[in-house]
Amino acid sequence: MIRTGAPVPATTRTRAAFVLAVAAPVLTAGAVAQKVVANEVSEEAADEVLEGVLAGESLIADALERVGEEVRVYNDHLTILASPWMEGRLPGTRGMELAKEYMEFQFKRSGLVAPLPLEVENADGTQAIQARGSYRQEFSLGASNTVKSAAFRIGDAVEFEHGVAAEFTVTGLGSDGDVEGDAVFVGYAIEDGPDGFTSFAEGVDLTGKVAVLLRFEPMNAEGETLWGRRGWTSRAGFKNKLEAVAERGAVAAVIINTPGASDNRVKQLLSPGRGGNSVVEIPVLHASMEAGEKLVSAGTGGARTLAELRDEANASAMGLALDGTFAIHTEIESVPVVAENVIAMLPGRGRLADQYVVVGAHLDHLGMGEFGSRDRDNRGKLLHPGADDNASGSAGILLIADKMAREYRENEELTDLRSVLFMGFSAEESGLNGSAYYANNPIFPIEKHALMMNFDMIGRIKNKRLSLSGAETGAGMPEFLEPIVAASPLEIVQPERMGGMSDHTSFQRKEIPVLFAIIADFHGDYHTPRDVSSLINRVDAVHAANLFFEIALAAAQRPEAFAYVPPKSRRAQREEQKAKEEAEAAAQP
Repeated sequence: MIRTGAPVPATTRTRAAFVLAVAAPVLTAGAVAQKVVANEVSEEAADEVLEGVLAGESLIADALERVGEEVRVYNDHLTILASPWMEGRLPGTRGMELAKEYMEFQFKRSGLVAPLPLEVENADGTQAIQARGSYRQEFSLGASNTVKSAAFRIGDAVEFEHGVAAEFTVTGLGSDGDVEGDAVFVGYAIEDGPDGFTSFAEGVDLTGKVAVLLRFEPMNAEGETLWGRRGWTSRAGFKNKLEAVAERGAVAAVIINTPGASDNRVKQLLSPGRGGNSVVEIPVLHASMEAGEKLVSAGTGGARTLAELRDEANASAMGLALDGTFAIHTEIESVPVVAENVIAMLPGRGRLADQYVVVGAHLDHLGMGEFGSRDRDNRGKLLHPGADDNASGSAGILLIADKMAREYRENEELTDLRSVLFMGFSAEESGLNGSAYYANNPIFPIEKHALMMNFDMIGRIKNKRLSLSGAETGAGMPEFLEPIVAASPLEIVQPERMGGMSDHTSFQRKEIPVLFAIIADFHGDYHTPRDVSSLINRVDAVHAANLFFEIALAAAQRPEAFAYVPPKSRRAQREEQKAKEEAEAAAQP
């Protein structure tokens, strides 16, 4: 144990980084610790900071003094965008609106132009269109369901409580309605399984009845599927089951979490109104295992258990009539969801001004993780802040935008410059929706877009390794990038093949050359509540942003645009790799 005020023994940067990360507040810990790890703070300076920690001095002020202005600005952007105030930046939420307002505010502050039309009201009350008045590009994301009221009971004695932490929820897989009638248990409600398996007993009649069914598919004693090698098969999904019972005349469906299933999802309920798009025009409820046990007990007079019915459903067809009148009431309100990309323009000049370099990153994330979460125990329960994915990239865009705006203003000798479009895309997590909408509805001709550069997760860089893919999509781009990449303090990993699906994909499909930057070493906190700002390597994220700044500035000045190079087929890649290996083998002495 080291006493406060005692001399600090010689220490490694790793130890200093550890102490800083533990002791410093979330606001600055990552930045200072990473500067120590990155060898950008001397051991003497690290010891000074460590002494301050042990002496109880103000670490925040000291840290902010040491990290440099760019890291301080980046830190502000990151911690704001990843804060709980932003509610996980799910499209359609107040938090996402706040994130868009923040990005727009920063674009305005940097002096960037609003490139989209805005409807304004004249003094006489008439409407007019202002050609360049808005930073928002609006598009539809379908609708969001809100459960206005719900009730479920069997007879007069057995009632169930609605709510995600209660006994059942009304899902968005069906419709609203009021139903009273008999009920039939139909196992897993699978119409056509392997080897002639069916869940429906011969002659079972669901006309005007409530179908009660189990989640997933027949399973073994360990709770794993009997049919697939790598988890549940497609037969375990909701859609086919619900369509099967609806086609047989069911007027409502109750899906029960299957006891013993080796899947954490059986411990929770779908959020009210959620679960996916509506697939049937009947009310669809989701019941917990405990509610399912209560239902089976009431429906069989206590003669059967849910586990017994599961075992029977694993092996054979079913059509067990349940006692009691099932009464279900659901009222669902569908509210249109409108999303917006946030777009700002840095006007170019000279003969290149009508060509555009796009620098973009998706602004959205998962909210409470009701969809897309990799944490099955906490999806829908805990905030998913999305610090790395992708507050880190969005913060980088803001840093680059401000830096490029100053560069354009201060260097008047640069007479020919392409315009630059900075974009914060929405609804990337649900399927690249924002970037796809822009690519299909560009504010300038798509063929005038010379290059698209995309940031997605640049905040958890390890060992200074950043992946940069896409050089092969532009003729001459590898040679163009070489000196810029060589000058970066990061180790730039350039995969031979294009990186994963992100917003650059929407532009590449339009035959626009693209570059995609992402951490080279993935982490397990992706799409979980653990993706928090305290773990972000601010220093190397700023290095990544500066790399993109240098590339964008050079691309804006390049006399000729890159000609698009289509991707090679997998077969061509294999043949090329084989030829390369053979040539290397032949060159061996």
